[in-house]
Amino acid sequence: MGINDSTHNDLTSYYDSFLRAKQGEHKEKYHDFEGWFSASTAGSCFRKQFYNINGYEGSEPDEKSMRLLRLGTIVHKDIADAMEHYREDIQSRGLQLFVEHKVILEDLNVVGHLDLGVYDEEQDTLYITDIKTAASYKWQKTFGRKYDTSPSENYYLQLATYGMGLIKEIGHEPKTIELSLTWYKKDDSMVRPQKIDNLWMDEAKRYWENLAEILEDFGAEGPPIRWEVYNKSVVPVQRWECKYCSFHNVYCKGV
Repeated sequence: MGINDSTHNDLTSYYDSFLRAKQGEHKEKYHDFEGWFSASTAGSCFRKQFYNINGYEGSEPDEKSMRLLRLGTIVHKDIADAMEHYREDIQSRGLQLFVEHKVILEDLNVVGHLDLGVYDEEQDTLYITDIKTAASYKWQKTFGRKYDTSPSENYYLQLATYGMGLIKEIGHEPKTIELSLTWYKKDDSMVRPQKIDNLWMDEAKRYWENLAEILEDFGAEGPPIRWEVYNKSVVPVQRWECKYCSFHNVYCKGV
């Protein structure tokens, strides 16, 4: 093995180890909220939620998955840092700024960190956005002529959950509420907003209430793997979800 190959292998190994350590830091962020649902998992399979909230260990993500997730994290951090850099300017205009802000919905047992929120008290207007990264295929599905909402429904529920949390913190429902996803295209760094209907907040509330009810029904064993044995209406699981679920190959094999 040449020195170049050896150096490359060391670099890759160190970087992957660094990413695994970063994953541990992310988990520590929610250490004080064990037994709570995470807003970022809104729309997920109920069985996955059961495993999460009860501390089950899933499979570790592979190196490729960790690197892709890290790209999204870097974009998030850059945008958050930019907003913090201009915080004084934003607040001088009479606006309240919320960056990577913790929101808590005690009645739904949900906690999360929204990416960006701005509240204009004078106009009684609340703006909330969640930042997402996408490659060309996802971008085309979102903004192209063959528009497809289904792959993003989890994102809408997540954003809507943040909306509910920040409204609760403000203390009243603002006259105007604007929810949006801010998409960052990984191929060419294009940034584009996608406005989301406020009715998704009703859907999000219904999702978390149904989840709590069903997990309580099934107790320590959790919901069945095959939903057809249970006749209560539940949120549909996207076909792609199992492929990326850390619990699927451990607890749901053959399904």
